[in-house]
Amino acid sequence: MKKIILTCQRKVDNYERYAVYFHGWLMSKVSNEFAEEIHQTGVNPLNITVRISDDKIRFIIGLLTSRAIAEVESILLAPDFQNIELKATQQKNFTILDKIATELTETELTKNFYLNDMDNITSLNFYTPTAFKTQGEYYFLPDVRLLFQSLMKKYNAIFEGSERIDVELLDEIVKRVTIINFRISSRRYYIHRAYINGFIGRVTLICKGNQTLTNYVSMLLKFGEYSGVGVKTSLGMGAFELTRKGEKTHG
Repeated sequence: MKKIILTCQRKVDNYERYAVYFHGWLMSKVSNEFAEEIHQTGVNPLNITVRISDDKIRFIIGLLTSRAIAEVESILLAPDFQNIELKATQQKNFTILDKIATELTETELTKNFYLNDMDNITSLNFYTPTAFKTQGEYYFLPDVRLLFQSLMKKYNAIFEGSERIDVELLDEIVKRVTIINFRISSRRYYIHRAYINGFIGRVTLICKGNQTLTNYVSMLLKFGEYSGVGVKTSLGMGAFELTRKGEKTHG
């Protein structure tokens, strides 16, 4: 898996739909076959987030499969790619000031699972609106079952080629993992002319299972920093960062 961060100069304040517009722009650059695969697949191998800090705007692109990396990396990291043109936005052109690419392999993920004793308390800082879909409806509150069900489906789809999950393992996670603190607010996320209600903010979890389960939960959450969680992650929703005990939040 790879994450590519494009840092650009920020000129306007209204950026809520920029991930949606960037997704449309990127789909016009990749092959028709890959664009069609994106629209048809259950778990999307691509996620996009837009983040603002000071006078900068960052387009954060998560690439979860080798196919997605092959299609997108060569476009975004090409030396002559120095400007993004999003015609539907207030700020039409974005000059790229910096490019950063980070990688997380399945081996690195599982190394933590097998070799380290991970902390049982973790905070998730949701910095874009997050929602889940259950029984045909959108649900926009933090929920342990929906959170880990989403992460397990994404993880299995990327690394095992199937969205099927171990329901007994999910039940054990729900039994042992508890939300012990949260500070969230609701926020609408607009996609073209419609919107989805989501939540943003900080949610703290504690795992009271054995060390093996704690490590597995930790691995899924680390994976989630690359994959996003919940619905519409390819269009800017469901992005979070982790904060463990003794660490400071990034945003």
